[in-house]
Amino acid sequence: MASFQLGDVPHGFAYNEDGNIIHYKHVILLATPTANESGTWGGEWLSFGSDWADARLRVAAHDGTSWVWVKHIDVVAANSRAVVQLPPGTQKVSIGREKKTAGDFVDNSPVGWLLEIK
Repeated sequence: MASFQLGDVPHGFAYNEDGNIIHYKHVILLATPTANESGTWGGEWLSFGSDWADARLRVAAHDGTSWVWVKHIDVVAANSRAVVQLPPGTQKVSIGREKKTAGDFVDNSPVGWLLEIK
């Protein structure tokens, strides 16, 4: 049976254009439900959508021991959802807005996330 969680990416830049942290108060951390369901789920997908303006996100996955990957995802308002499959064993996900350039100032456009577990 599929399971869903959804919410909004916080306003404010968490990372500069080089991927370095500006402030962690603009990061959201999701605990993923499959961590305790070994072998019974078919995968986890994280989707993002935006409106009014494009946004770049820095998304990182943690497997319980270390951060196993970091993606820089461009969420384009005119396109469909941006979708990534999380690595097996993901226990938590960190999501924050990242500046596209030093002059990027659009840090408050609506961006939503959807975590889908099958």
